Amino acid sequence: MSILVTGGTGFVGNHLLPLLEDVVVTSRNASRAREKLTRDVDVVQWDPMAGPLEMPSNKRVTAVVNLMGDSIAEGRWDAAKKKSIRDSRVVGTKNLIQGLLDSGHKPDVFVSASAVGFYGDAGEGVVTESHAPGRGFLTDVSRQWEDAADEIADSGVRVVKLRIGIVLGRDGGALEKMIPLFKLGLGGKLGSGKQWFPWIHVADLARMIQWAIQTPSAIGVFNATAPAPVRNAEFTQQLAKAVNRWAVLPAPKFGVKLALGEFADSLFFSQNVVPEKALAEGFKFHFGDLRAALTDIVNT
Repeated sequence: MSILVTGGTGFVGNHLLPLLEDVVVTSRNASRAREKLTRDVDVVQWDPMAGPLEMPSNKRVTAVVNLMGDSIAEGRWDAAKKKSIRDSRVVGTKNLIQGLLDSGHKPDVFVSASAVGFYGDAGEGVVTESHAPGRGFLTDVSRQWEDAADEIADSGVRVVKLRIGIVLGRDGGALEKMIPLFKLGLGGKLGSGKQWFPWIHVADLARMIQWAIQTPSAIGVFNATAPAPVRNAEFTQQLAKAVNRWAVLPAPKFGVKLALGEFADSLFFSQNVVPEKALAEGFKFHFGDLRAALTDIVNT
């Protein structure tokens, strides 16, 4: 009985795999994946864009964790990049599900990543899982990604969709590039800094994925964010304190957009997202407070 993980060699996957037993990871390059992985797991070579997954006949998958997707933060959003962002999530998920159904052995649960980008720029209001979708490219991609995951629910599989916030950890995600800048005193708030910043420690995200697999009552959409979102200005000050520096250089939106293109717009979204359903179902965060999360990350 195995757990299949797509995107297992990435930032979140590296924190998730140690929590799971009998893991199978998919990769476009199996030999390279085996070199990157920090534990000995089975690797199935598969290109999600080439067609449905072909699982080895001797593997019975009971749970699937779908983390695949081209990075939204690397490269400018031209037409080709947008297509890659969308297809790697939507087409890849459809081909994954088709392969699972073709194998004749449906998993019991399918846990699929999504993103708080579903909500777009949500302003000041509190955002729970029942909040309406926003507008724009990231909203469209997130909706299609979730719709693709729902296709396996029609076969009686329990589906959990995690709308993930900004994942914090030293070895990847937003902080990998931010911490060195802040240590040089080059960090600062984005624009006014008033926009809400939905975050989650990578360790809590990995635990939430494990919890979603193991909790039969976990069904549907869950916000994978810490219970105490902060404004961007507070996040900036807390990170500066964690690395014993000042943060005095605000980044104006026009400058960020000049450097990053359309992706910059999403950095100024205000999303006061809270994990209402996960808390109601009994999930316990180890890092519900930003200061504790940053202290853990910086001192690790």
